[in-house]
Amino acid sequence: MVWLIKLFGLLMVAMGAIYLVKPAVMKNVMKFWTKGKRLYLGGFLSFLLGIIFLFSAARCALPWYVVIIGIIALVKGVLSFVLGKKKVTQIVDKWTHSPVSTLRVLAIIVIVLGALLVYAT
Repeated sequence: MVWLIKLFGLLMVAMGAIYLVKPAVMKNVMKFWTKGKRLYLGGFLSFLLGIIFLFSAARCALPWYVVIIGIIALVKGVLSFVLGKKKVTQIVDKWTHSPVSTLRVLAIIVIVLGALLVYAT
């Protein structure tokens, strides 16, 4: 399962690079996950990914980092169900109306976290 963590880290770096160049893509991806039942699918996938990270952390070079990311994924997955569609949509709307510079900073954070995840495996 460590390969899945590395793959996820590579996807984070790639998506972060795309977001950095075209912040509008980030807005579209955020809006995509709030439509219909996708929010709950995303929450379930995030929860599942968090479990995979936690179980695989012991076989990674930096297990503490993988555990932290796993816990964040678990919390994100649970919150998507607990907060509900209306509240999550409000939060996403707030982020999608953020200045481009804010979205680019988020993209840089995604790239750094993804690169650290690849390094941690």
